[in-house]
Amino acid sequence: MKQIWENLKYPLYLILVVIFIFSKERIFNLVFPPGKKYGVAFNAERKRLGIDTLPATWTTKDKYKTSKIWYPPNRQDSGSFRDDKMININSGKIIYEGDTYKHIVNGQVELLTIEFKYETSKWGYKYYNETNATSIVNLTKIQSDSILQSWGLKH
Repeated sequence: MKQIWENLKYPLYLILVVIFIFSKERIFNLVFPPGKKYGVAFNAERKRLGIDTLPATWTTKDKYKTSKIWYPPNRQDSGSFRDDKMININSGKIIYEGDTYKHIVNGQVELLTIEFKYETSKWGYKYYNETNATSIVNLTKIQSDSILQSWGLKH
């Protein structure tokens, strides 16, 4: 038995090294999920910057190293609500965060996304109405706040 182990030891080591080389990024992402530090643990910084915090009940199934999207546990199909939070990461640092709000009445969907770009500390406001437009419209903060208020929501 010892002789068999001695004969197979180096080929097994070689196989393990090859597997590690080709899957090290996946292994790293399993041990240190990308964006984990930008989950609920990052809420104090969000609050400081005026960004909506991530509710502890929201979940994500994303395994990507450059982005994550969190959703509420029970997503609505009508009314006005915050639908998701998305972050983008580059070289381990958060560069973008966006909160999408939805307004659904009689099956007609309107979307409003409030974005924050960390590299420039700039805000962005984008509106989409599937009934009236096929493109996204850039808004001002005042316009964005007005839309949220008309939907019965606030940022």
